[in-house]
Amino acid sequence: MRRRRFRHAINVMIKAMVEEVYTLGISKIAVGRLRGVRKNNHNGKANSMINNFWSFNYIIKRFREKAEEYGIEVIEVSEYRTSSICPRCGSKSTAAKGRLFKCLSCGLEAHRDSVGVLNIARLRGGEVNGAVAHPLLLRWNGMKWKPKRAVNSQPMKTLEARISRL
Repeated sequence: MRRRRFRHAINVMIKAMVEEVYTLGISKIAVGRLRGVRKNNHNGKANSMINNFWSFNYIIKRFREKAEEYGIEVIEVSEYRTSSICPRCGSKSTAAKGRLFKCLSCGLEAHRDSVGVLNIARLRGGEVNGAVAHPLLLRWNGMKWKPKRAVNSQPMKTLEARISRL
């Protein structure tokens, strides 16, 4: 039963994302190659339980299948070091505090996930509009995904996912 609910939540999220991408006229989706995530043991017991719950291969498979229905290509790309290089000036002289990225050369401050997205787009020769947005936190209510404001002081109580909106 739990697996079926999880897969339903993932399928609904993927369908909504692919439909949104299609309406924006995007022809290619780049997703991070999530290899070795579960081997990262320094994140604590709670994080390891969350990581072991996700089925990365299933998610990528469903992304490919749903995107193919809309004529959208899905590619997997390495995320290695994409959040530690400045997308504006290319400097490796950066500082990170929590999820915040700061370039010590040009002064750019942004969410690290957004920096990673911009760097992946640049490495793949994609267009970047210059906007750096905070990721959107979604909460599954049993029927659909709804936006939720991130509150750092409160623990996540239900199945949630982060999507970077640019």
